[in-house]
Amino acid sequence: MEVIVKDYGVFLGYSRGALVIRKGGEERRVPLHMVDRVWVLTGGAAISSRLVRALSRSLIDVVFFDGRGEPAARLFPPEANGAVSHRRAQYEAYLNGRGFELAKLAVGGKMANQARALRRAGQWRREKYAELAEAADEAARLAGEVRRCGDPQCVLGLEGAAASVYWGALSAAFGLPGRDPNAADPFNLALNYGYGVLKYAVWRQAVVHGLDPYAGYLHADRSGRPSLVLDLMEEFRPHVDLLVLRLRPAGDWLEGGALKREARAAIVQRWGELGLERAVARQVAAAVAHLEGRAAYSPHRL
Repeated sequence: MEVIVKDYGVFLGYSRGALVIRKGGEERRVPLHMVDRVWVLTGGAAISSRLVRALSRSLIDVVFFDGRGEPAARLFPPEANGAVSHRRAQYEAYLNGRGFELAKLAVGGKMANQARALRRAGQWRREKYAELAEAADEAARLAGEVRRCGDPQCVLGLEGAAASVYWGALSAAFGLPGRDPNAADPFNLALNYGYGVLKYAVWRQAVVHGLDPYAGYLHADRSGRPSLVLDLMEEFRPHVDLLVLRLRPAGDWLEGGALKREARAAIVQRWGELGLERAVARQVAAAVAHLEGRAAYSPHRL
């Protein structure tokens, strides 16, 4: 199960094989063997070092998020460090072309999934199905064009064209404000938070598989920017889009210009219900196999 801590004044401890959650005079115990992950979504919680050691022994992560959905800190067990040969293959892939091919396939997979997401969204708005299906056809066509790209600029150009079609169609069908990562409306803030949760999931698997999160192939290298994580996130983004669309964020999701704690917890809870952690792990493992030349990469399908 996912343990989600969203309230101020919560203390997390450990006693007799159980994670102990205390707030005020209330106490809840969760057997450690039932815990998959601990999400801390507030800055007002405390965690005991004894619990941290117990979680580490049980290979359970603790992840801390800021209010925007960015992973602020991650506690990984020391065993989660992968094989050095994977990182060596990752760096060599800069020179042998496998890295760019991986990024190209991931972006093409994202665009194909955008087409599938549009068709799925059309089932929720039957009166707009024709328009959404038309946009899906165009996104699928652009996804097919990516295979012929020989440089990052070509890939990014087609990705941008598909994004314009995708978000234009969704915005028109559902009355959305459009996609703007810097906007302060509930929909865009919820998307940012959902992408942050996805980023954590991909980042964790990159570390587990011994990859360098900062050495990607399509997103430009910049100090502090997890370029490989951003590359591998792409094909999963439409899952987050549909997740947020189903939650229907509205004005009551906001407090002081930011998402309420309850809204942030709802996004994390829904992510857990999707069960995508295993799919993310499979795709990162497939990326390693591709970089080592053992198997061609096949993108995740929505």
